[in-house]
Parts: sequence; structure tokens; C-alpha cells
Amino acid sequence: MKPKMLSVKLLILTLLGFAMIGTLAGSVISGVVVSKNNLEKNYLIENQFYAEKLADTTNSLFSTMLKSLTLESQDSEYLHTDSTAINKELTHFLDSTTFFNSTLFVDSKGKVVASAPEVNLKGIQLNTPGAKEALIQKVPLISQPYISVTGRMILLISVPVFDDNGSYLGFLAGTIYLHEDNSLKKVLGQHPKHQNDSYVYVVDSHGDIIYHPDPIRIGENAIENKIIQKVLKGENGAQEILDTKGIPMLAAYASSANNWGIISQTPKKAILEPTIEMAKQVCLIAIPFMIFVFLMSLVMLKKIVDPIRNLSFYAQQITVDSSVPKPHIPDWYFELKELERAILIAVEFYEKKIINVESESNLDPLTGYYNRRSLEEKVNSLEMYSIILLDIDLFKTVNDQYGHQVGDEVLKYLSTLVKNETRESDMCFRMGGEEFLIVLPETDIGTANMIAERIRKKTENTISPSGKPITVSMGIGNSSETANHFSQLLHATDKALYQAKQQGRNRTVIANPINIEN
Repeated sequence: MKPKMLSVKLLILTLLGFAMIGTLAGSVISGVVVSKNNLEKNYLIENQFYAEKLADTTNSLFSTMLKSLTLESQDSEYLHTDSTAINKELTHFLDSTTFFNSTLFVDSKGKVVASAPEVNLKGIQLNTPGAKEALIQKVPLISQPYISVTGRMILLISVPVFDDNGSYLGFLAGTIYLHEDNSLKKVLGQHPKHQNDSYVYVVDSHGDIIYHPDPIRIGENAIENKIIQKVLKGENGAQEILDTKGIPMLAAYASSANNWGIISQTPKKAILEPTIEMAKQVCLIAIPFMIFVFLMSLVMLKKIVDPIRNLSFYAQQITVDSSVPKPHIPDWYFELKELERAILIAVEFYEKKIINVESESNLDPLTGYYNRRSLEEKVNSLEMYSIILLDIDLFKTVNDQYGHQVGDEVLKYLSTLVKNETRESDMCFRMGGEEFLIVLPETDIGTANMIAERIRKKTENTISPSGKPITVSMGIGNSSETANHFSQLLHATDKALYQAKQQGRNRTVIANPINIEN
């Protein structure tokens, strides 16, 4: 069998192609590895800095709370037994500070003399851990979290009260409701998101979570977590860990003065998107240079190889037909144009491929909606618009009862319904899970509310793939009437959606205006 013949030009082009692709691949891979390592290191350093900063801030916050209570305890009202006067003073103190959710004065026997706001605690004998500790030690204290007589999980910050003769009269205390809005939450809830899922949580000296962005986690004991064990020993540091759900985290931790642990962590997957973006940038910069080098190589290759090719062709033909004339130098541009045409076709083909891939990366594969990645780009081009943020009520029940396949069908059904009820100029986004966002260009909030109600009513009166109607809760906001900045508008509308959920679901709530600037 006659072996297959290969041309010198093909071999050289193949070698050149491998060299260029290998160079690009090496550049991208090395860049990705370096970028990934640097991002991980930077996140660990940043989280370490932030955890230590919050630890200092928390220490300062509680120090200020104790100083404020100490100063208040010197008021003459607490030297008397007039509960009405004491209640009035407590109310005034509570209104003058943002530290506490409530205040109370307890006598030396543990009975509540007065509280603010009044919740029928007067005369109640306190046997809670925080009260017992304050009565026994008679010094300024910050209690461990415990369940109060009102059924809330609280922290009790207390200072003793003495009369002019040094006799112990009881203690003055402020409480922080851990499951409600409080001063501690305001301090700890300001973690910079960096468009990722970074967050902070805090544990007390027993490993009980006293602050977490997810209120359900508050009160949970996390002592088995390795970094919790380290931070409760007074250690500060940063490392990669697996959280309780098995998710890789870049976590940093710092211990506060009252032996609490501050943990700031970022999912490791947060580095994936910037790493991919870096790889794209490397390709976008390198490919034009590669194309230029390739074209120049073709020109040089043609000058070297074409005479040999012509002679080889002549040698091949001459063995068959002796009358074949001796070749002369052909039109050099013939093969160059063919190669150019082939290259342009290949480039055009891969450009279309890249455009298709980029387009698909901005779309949710299940619903066909835009995904969150393309949201800001789309919104930034608009001047005035309204948004509707909607969430399927009790969607977890659908998944649990009918399975995730039916759940996916419900999501596709709702996306189609919403698309049919909106205008061609409106843009629909899937924000994640069962939450969707509709952007309505040049639409006032009244029209947006009308569209939202139309969608809501159509949804509750239409049979879904689960065999029965579903309902949706909605929040509505407007770029002119609610907030100037999109992030603020989205936050306010999300609060409106949460309010719709809290009010019983299957309803529409218009967001309250915030920070409107002319």
C-alpha cells in the first residue's frame, strides 16, 4: 500500500498551529492558576482584615453600651421606688439611644421595677441566666444568649445600681433581640459583598451563633466547626474550610474581647467568575497578535515553499504525461487568496461560535430569561423604568410534593405566562431559584402595578404543571420614585417583596421611596 504523502507546507502549517495554540493555552492556563491563587490569597487577607476590624468594632460597641448604661444608672430616679418615674426615665433613655431593643430596671431581689417599652413585666421575678448572673456578680456584664421571659433570644447588657451609701439597689439593663433588628446587626451586617456571597457570622464563647445573615441559624451551636474551635481559643487567622453544608469557603476569624468569635467568609466559587473573565481578556489580547503573526508566517512560507510545490506537481504529472510543459512561476496570489479565504471562513465560523457562547452565557437555560450577569448592563442603558420583583409562593412545597422535574416545569410555565403578559420592550430576568425580575422601560409605577396585578391574577387563576394554580408575591419599584441607584432600587423592591410575603403572600406591594436625589 502506497503511503500517504504529506506536503511540506502542511507540516509547517501544522507545526505553526500547534506552537501558537500551545502558547495561547500555556498563557491562559498559567494566567488562570496565578489569578486563582492571588484571588484566594486576597480574599483570605481581606476577610482576615474585616474579621479583625469587626472584632474591634464589636468591642467598642459593647464598651460604649456599658458606658452609656453606667452613666444612666447614676440618675437619681433609680434611687427611689416610684416605678412610674423610673419607667418614664427608661423610656427617655431608650429613645435617646439606638443600642437596645428594650431597657429595664430590676431590684436587688430580682423583680422587675419598670421596663421600656412596657410589656407587662412589672413585678415579675426574673430567674433567667442573665438576670441571675447580674444579681450575683453586681458588676457590669454582657450575658450569654438566652431565652427571655418574653420568649425572645436576647443578650442582656447590665450594670449594677448603688445608692449614695453604696448599698446595692439592683441593676439597669438593656436588651438586644437577636432575631430582630438591633444595633449589633447594624454593625455586623455591613459586609462588602463584592457581588459574591461573602458574609459574616458571630458565635459566643460556647459556640452558639448569635448573629448570622440567615436568622434561622441564630441560636444554632457550631462548636464542631474547626475554625470556631480556634477562634474560641483566642486565635486569629484565615484558611480554606468546608462549611456545615460542605461548601468550600475562604474563611477568616478573629476573637473579640468578650471571647466571641467573628468569622468572615467567602465561597471559593466566588473566584471562578473573575478567573474566567481574566482568561477571556488574555485571549482577546493574544488572539489578534497571533492572527497577525500567522498571516506574516503565511507570506514568508509561500515564498519558500511554493517553488518546491510547483516542481513537485510537475514531477508528479510528468510521469503520467510527458507532454506536460515545464512549470513556470505561477500567479503567486492564487494560493494566497485561497488560504486567506479559508482562514477568513474559519475565523468567521469561530467568531459566530464565540458570539453564540457569549449569548448563551447571559441566558438562563431553563426559562430562556436573561440571567443576573447581564442585569446591570441592560439597566444602565435605561433612563426611567420600573421593576417588578416576583417570587413563587411556597415553591419548596411544589418541589417536595411533586419533585424537582415538576418544579422546573412550573418555572418554565410561569416564565411563559409572564412573557405573554408583558410587552415586547420589557426585559425578564431570572434572579435565581424561583425569583424573577421584570424591567419595564419608560413605565411609571402605576402602570407597573397594573401589569403586576394582571400577572398575579392570571397566575392564581391558571392551572400550573403541578395540577393546580400557584401564586406569586411581588414587589414594585421605580427608578424615579423609589431610588435613583439600581442597587438601592433593587434592595427597596426586595423589601417590598418580603413585605408581601409577610402579609400573607399572593399580593403586590409598592416599595417605599428611599434616598431620592434631584
